[in-house]
Amino acid sequence: MTHSECSQAPLGRYDSRTEAHSYSTAARLAKQCHHQFPASDDPDPSSRRGSDGHVTSADYAVRSQMSRSRAAANDGRKQRFGLDYHHPLEHLLGTRPMRWLLRWISEPRKSGKTMIEELLSSYANPRAPFRHRLKYWPFHLFIDWLKGSASAQAVRKRVAEHVATVRGLVATARSVAEFGLTVPQRFSTPLFVVWNFTSRCNLSCRHCYQDSAAAGLPDELTLAEKLDLVDQTAAEYVPMIAFAGGEPTICRDLLPVLRRCRKYGIHTTLATHGGTMTRRLAAQLAEAGVKYVEISLDSVHPERHDAFRGQSGMWQRTVRGMRRVVDQEGMRLGIAMCVHQENYRGVEDMLRFAVDIGASCFAHFNFIPVGRGLEMADADLDPGQREQLLATLNRWMQSGKIGVLSTAPQLGRVCLACSPSHGLQSCSHAGSGSGGKARVVAKYLGGCGAGRTYICIEPNGDITPCVYMPHRVLGNIRNRSFVDIFRRNEFWELLCDRDRRTQHCEVCEFKNYCGGCRARADAYYGELNAGDPGCLFNAKHWDELVRRGIVADAASSAQPAHADRRPVVLRERSTPSF
Repeated sequence: MTHSECSQAPLGRYDSRTEAHSYSTAARLAKQCHHQFPASDDPDPSSRRGSDGHVTSADYAVRSQMSRSRAAANDGRKQRFGLDYHHPLEHLLGTRPMRWLLRWISEPRKSGKTMIEELLSSYANPRAPFRHRLKYWPFHLFIDWLKGSASAQAVRKRVAEHVATVRGLVATARSVAEFGLTVPQRFSTPLFVVWNFTSRCNLSCRHCYQDSAAAGLPDELTLAEKLDLVDQTAAEYVPMIAFAGGEPTICRDLLPVLRRCRKYGIHTTLATHGGTMTRRLAAQLAEAGVKYVEISLDSVHPERHDAFRGQSGMWQRTVRGMRRVVDQEGMRLGIAMCVHQENYRGVEDMLRFAVDIGASCFAHFNFIPVGRGLEMADADLDPGQREQLLATLNRWMQSGKIGVLSTAPQLGRVCLACSPSHGLQSCSHAGSGSGGKARVVAKYLGGCGAGRTYICIEPNGDITPCVYMPHRVLGNIRNRSFVDIFRRNEFWELLCDRDRRTQHCEVCEFKNYCGGCRARADAYYGELNAGDPGCLFNAKHWDELVRRGIVADAASSAQPAHADRRPVVLRERSTPSF
């Protein structure tokens, strides 16, 4: 199928489509992606099958158990390893009466608020109306049972007084009421939205997934359309929107839209290259409700960062922007690093730098060959390198020196297998928690949430499953409502069903906690349900990519910034797609 055929072929009764924008690197390279996703044809349904990797997930689980046993013998502390953590509440949530109750308390009332909002607002609150404290007293007792040793005031501060958390609880209650308790959980609305606010950018980064340029796009949403979209997400109780780009700070619509989000209590964050950050802008962002700003840095060495970003002096401007965020009261700094062969060995230096400058979080971004990154696929990490990187990230996470996030869903598996039971567990792209309860949450949030817990809004109103899948369009908000697009599109069932995978992702022992990165599968195979070739358990498929010259062998892949890159183009089904 040619690129033009791929762009025009309808997927079904929805307006979902696979279409690379005419200006994109994908269109220039005639990259093709498949429309149909056949099931696995591997006759072995076992997690011990050796056709995918040099180590299987079953072997890995056994080794993790043995490691835990040795650790328990050494430190005398109980170390439990398992893949099926449970909480007593799970059995209750799955019943029909509880689903009816959740539906009832999550419906809007005459006041405009749901019962969940009212009962949380009145919990441990002597200033709440007496009728609410009396009416919701049984629910308050239930919260007291759930909170364990935490104080009522601590729960109130972390949950009841944090509007975005309450919104997330309403969205979750509605989802369980509608779908029941599913693994991974299906949601009636996304918990996390990344909004590529504009395609305009004053840099020309070599890995840009957005193919951003100085001019932007002619069909970007107007301010009125953006504000209406915020209203739609608010009505559906979306708890969090992360604003990205392009470079969002150069768009004059940003502050009005952020202020509209603040009106509803939507938690907002901002991803930027940092070079435009002034003290005045930092103060304006804080006033508009932004609590967290994530700034990208490719290396602690200025010349390496500048070469990658395509502009001399950018490192200094970026770091200056970081300091202005740190100095702004009420705002936290995160440092984002897209890791590839050229900066892989500098990750720990970057982590130390992040701690020293005062960042609260380090965000690792999986390199994915999409956008301009299509032309540098040979800079991708191999499965062994990614495993070492995830081990490093987990070690820093467990140390407590800095928060750690990763777009690699395999971090959930590494935390589960390599950390103590009381340690931190990566629950999703956007957060982590400690102890057994966090592992239960991780089971339902389930690693990669593309199109299920998380979606992307493109500058022109297209909605895609992930920022790294700009060609997989679920629909456009100019044609349908936000929630209708999220719930009714051609990719919904496939992205929600982990049993419809191929390669080792189909049978993986850890698939409830990971699921494999759908964007990496799609990038390399043109199929949303393919295995993630960057995972240790799919290493034989990575070896095939190396054999075909699509990616480089780790021993020879570290190349200088000026090296020629191999463009990657899809050829035929069931083989690597570039």
